[in-house]
Amino acid sequence: MLTIASRGRLAAIVPRAARSFAASPWGTDHWRHDKQEFITWVRRAVKEDTSRERREFYGFCALSFGDVDTDKDGFINVRQFDRLLETVAATPRRFGLAPQSTLNYEDRLAQHKALFDRLDTAGGPARGVIAMDQFVDWATDHLLERLEHIPEGDVSLLHPENYTQQQYLDFIEVAVNDKTSYHRSSFYNFMLNIFVESDESCSGRVNRAQFEALLTRAAMVPRHFGLAPPEVDKATRDKMFKDIELRRGDQRTGFVTFRKFYEWSIDHIAELIRLHKAGKVKAL
Repeated sequence: MLTIASRGRLAAIVPRAARSFAASPWGTDHWRHDKQEFITWVRRAVKEDTSRERREFYGFCALSFGDVDTDKDGFINVRQFDRLLETVAATPRRFGLAPQSTLNYEDRLAQHKALFDRLDTAGGPARGVIAMDQFVDWATDHLLERLEHIPEGDVSLLHPENYTQQQYLDFIEVAVNDKTSYHRSSFYNFMLNIFVESDESCSGRVNRAQFEALLTRAAMVPRHFGLAPPEVDKATRDKMFKDIELRRGDQRTGFVTFRKFYEWSIDHIAELIRLHKAGKVKAL
């Protein structure tokens, strides 16, 4: 049996990255990061009254309501309602299942006030506030409605076994060329997922070795369809890293951030698609 001292010596020998790599950044609630899991979770939450998912959804709505109820009286006003809607829309919006937020604050507030007023007067005279049960009823019905807006031929990039090569090509072409599309939001979530999983230091940056793992993970989807070579030479990836490496002035940092990786990926994939359609390359 290891003593406390020997465990300490062992921990000092094993690199920190190796010790932390086995831990998932997502926990057990995979609906929070995986679009396919989220859609399945939502369907059960809104269609199966006694399901575990319904209980989880109710808890999510209730705690979100409680967070914006700053005076803790069980009611929220229109400005608190606005914050609540932005809070609960954040996860489906990241998957593309809610519209991107492009309105300025005043226009958004006016739009949300119209909904607030409908909920406020649904059961009687206006009170200027709504309670949690009113919000939960609306949220359940609204989420069911949002399921009807999932595009035909939808692709969940984390699960290439569930779609075809052509579906992937059609989806990814829209994703990299239309920044306001459902496809772009879904692509963003995928890239964020794989970046976080590769960032063993949990710092928001990846070094050269982690960047190698990140590119390998990103290539798994096109490689699944034979659209990427089985291997890429080190010199090519060294150049990729240098091209998007974070700089402070003239100084290289030795890291790549998510933003730089994401922006580079969009341009890189868009160019590969253009070449692929022109018959100049087979790989993406």
